[in-house]
Amino acid sequence: MAKNTIISEKQVADMRVFTVSEVELDKSGRRVHHSIIRFCGTASILAITKEGKILLEKQYRTPIDRWIYEIPAGKIDKGEDPTHCIIRELEEETGYRPIKIKKTFEAYTSCGCSDEYMHYFTALVEKIPEGERKLFPEIDEDLEILEVTPEEAWKMIEEKQIVDAKSIMLITAFKAGLAGFEK
Repeated sequence: MAKNTIISEKQVADMRVFTVSEVELDKSGRRVHHSIIRFCGTASILAITKEGKILLEKQYRTPIDRWIYEIPAGKIDKGEDPTHCIIRELEEETGYRPIKIKKTFEAYTSCGCSDEYMHYFTALVEKIPEGERKLFPEIDEDLEILEVTPEEAWKMIEEKQIVDAKSIMLITAFKAGLAGFEK
C-alpha cells in the first residue's frame, strides 16, 4: 500500500458553503497535486407520511440546469446537530415534521473530489397544522412537494425521473427494508 502524506494545502476559493483548495501530496516519494472541495456537513431524509407516501421535492438545480425530483436535504450549520438540521430542513422545505425519526446511515457523497459527509435519516412525518409552521423555504428555493408511493418512487428511479444519488440511496435502502420502522 502506498504511503500518502498531504504536504501542503492552500485555499484558492471561498464560496460561502464550500471552499476549494489545492493540495500537494507525497505519494510514496512522488509529488502530485489535487484540487479538492471542502464542504460543510449535510443531512437528508426519506420522509414517509402516515399514509405510506414518500415526500419528494421538485427543485431546480443550477449546476445541472434542470428540475429534478429529490428528497429533502440541507447543510448542517456550524455547531448544529445533524438530527436538528434535518428536522429544520424538513419543516422549511415541506411543511412536515417528524413523528418518529431514525438515523439510517452516513456516507461521503463524492470522496474523489470533496469531503462532504452526509447523514441519512428516515422519518414517519405529519403535516404541520396551519398557524404552527415557523420555517419556510429560503428565498432561492422554488419547491414543489409531491407525495408518491414507494412503488411510484421506484418506477421514477427506473425511468430516470429520480437521478439524485442521495434520493436513490435512501429509496433503495427503504425498498431493501433497511430504512423503515418496525411495526
